[in-house]
Amino acid sequence: MITALLLAAGKATRLGALRDQYAKACVPIAGTHPLRFAIEQLSAAGVQRIVINLHWKAKQVETEARAAAPTHVQLDFLHEEVLLGTGGTLLAYLDQWAALPDLVMNAKQFSDLPCESVLQAPIGSLVLHHGSSLNTFGGLAYSAANQLVGLVRHKAPANLPAGAVDAAVYTGICRPDPAWIPHLKAGAAQARAKQETLCLARSGFLSAAADGIAVPVYLHNGVWCEISTPDRVQEAESVVHSLAATHSNQSSFGVS
Repeated sequence: MITALLLAAGKATRLGALRDQYAKACVPIAGTHPLRFAIEQLSAAGVQRIVINLHWKAKQVETEARAAAPTHVQLDFLHEEVLLGTGGTLLAYLDQWAALPDLVMNAKQFSDLPCESVLQAPIGSLVLHHGSSLNTFGGLAYSAANQLVGLVRHKAPANLPAGAVDAAVYTGICRPDPAWIPHLKAGAAQARAKQETLCLARSGFLSAAADGIAVPVYLHNGVWCEISTPDRVQEAESVVHSLAATHSNQSSFGVS
């Protein structure tokens, strides 16, 4: 069974007034919302079970997910009374299902990413987007062999770590690697001591890469946008309409 973990528990603190009414994954955009879009995208790629973590406006997320999921897709939920962070959620998934998902995706984005191709990428692959601003998001540097080198904050050659040829924005989509788990568990102890959430990037794949573990990079040069702020929500309207216009079945995108 092909499985995916959709991250939808965030508190949406940067969404302003929209936060009072919506979970980030459920903000309506061009007749759809990121959660519905992601479920349809994953289903079309052959994913058979989707697990969604819940915290902020949990009931809304669960209701919208059940309405969006095709009947052949099994839905499960991870309820987080206290936010675990992206790394903590992955550890909770592992504890509950004794395996890692085939794909992890943050449910706050729209893209034309071919998820079926990502599912064929090597375990541990991170999806990076070249069209997004490193100055806005920060990014990950990679080598000529498309392997993760390290973290970068801005787009400038001087900021690239040794061995890196370029950098791009991490989309929040990856194929988790069991080799990350010892690093996450070590990070979890530190996070608990500091009363912090556990970050999949910092305590997972970046820590693994620093320890010599190969972390492949999957470069996406097409459409990708995320909606963490009101300005990005507005920008996403035209993106979703554009995606629908190039799709043979516009209704599958929920565009009205």
